[in-house]
Amino acid sequence: MTPRRSKTGQLAIVASALLLLTASNALADCPGEVKPGPDGPLQMLVLGDSIMWGQGLKPEQKTWWRVKCWLQEKTGRQVRERIEAHSGAHITGPASETFRFKSNDGEVNLPFPTINEQLDDAVGFYGPDRSKVNLILVDGCVNDVDVGNLLNAAAVPEGLHEQITTHCGEGMHKLLQRVTASFPNAYVVVTGYYRIVSSGTADNAFIRLLAKELNNQRPGARHMTDKEMRSRLITLSDLWYKTSTASLSDAVSKANTELGERNSLPRVMFVEIEFWPEHSFSASDTLLWNFMFGSTNLSGFRKLIVVLSFGTAAYKPNDDVRESRIQSCKGTYKPPKDRKETEAEKRFRTDSLLVCRYASLGHPNQMGAMIYTEAIKGKLQWLLDKPGWKRDTNNSPTAQ
Repeated sequence: MTPRRSKTGQLAIVASALLLLTASNALADCPGEVKPGPDGPLQMLVLGDSIMWGQGLKPEQKTWWRVKCWLQEKTGRQVRERIEAHSGAHITGPASETFRFKSNDGEVNLPFPTINEQLDDAVGFYGPDRSKVNLILVDGCVNDVDVGNLLNAAAVPEGLHEQITTHCGEGMHKLLQRVTASFPNAYVVVTGYYRIVSSGTADNAFIRLLAKELNNQRPGARHMTDKEMRSRLITLSDLWYKTSTASLSDAVSKANTELGERNSLPRVMFVEIEFWPEHSFSASDTLLWNFMFGSTNLSGFRKLIVVLSFGTAAYKPNDDVRESRIQSCKGTYKPPKDRKETEAEKRFRTDSLLVCRYASLGHPNQMGAMIYTEAIKGKLQWLLDKPGWKRDTNNSPTAQ
């Protein structure tokens, strides 16, 4: 496990990210847009789930967008992106496809297309030009494990550990085998996850009530005290972070070994995301989307009203695209017009609509996405000096 950075080191990273965020957030496109040249554009493919999609973020705030702009600045070449990632994506998908809704908005959390299906779609899109893809950003496995299991205070740690190693280890390894075979010249960056709940998460009446609301249908958690429930959720979240990080890293190592690149510069790289307890959900320096009231001092009665009204318009997540996402959610989870839906279908649809409305909660906010960006840039820096990445100004018709 990578040793924890000092407080000074963390502050330096956040301060640097804040300066970049302030400088570029108002821009609708990459600064210093480059013109097409004889080298052609760099091709970047983005696969994965809500983290790689950039849940709750405007396009110019997303990690993949910032990586694109950075590459254009450093290489002098256009970067042409292909975004297949979307919220809710599984690596392999649920066993049942009984309820398969569709949306063109990546904000709507849907298990399909799976990340393997995203890969198939990308292969079809690039066709014979697959060898020209330079960079692939990918993540995945949290939805296979199921966030609900990570927030289940009654979950058995041993069972959760097995699920994580299966999906984040074996599942990601098999996906990387397909990715590297499908795009033989692309460098692949796999990003990790973070603790959702930690010792830094606020311990107030609202958070305690929210935890109970999430666990009131769990027989093993129903009679837990607030202290017991908080302790269990922190333990499970720490288990998730450490085990998923180790499993994803192992999957990357196996992929590189199979490619015969054990002792050379790897084609597949793993990026660990170092969010600390104070960066988790509803913590003092959170890097994750929260509720609109944030850390304001609501009365105990107001907090109770908020929790009891969960799923109504009484409160909203504080992300930047919540209104457009809510409209997309409503458009996606509509009852069928040609028949009467069953009770099971209606329950699934209404539950999915509720989750969709609040899908940004716990995802990286603008600053969190910037930290992801900086971590990826650190892994890619060495690629910039490799042949074929920077624009050849000597052969450019605009060279002086």
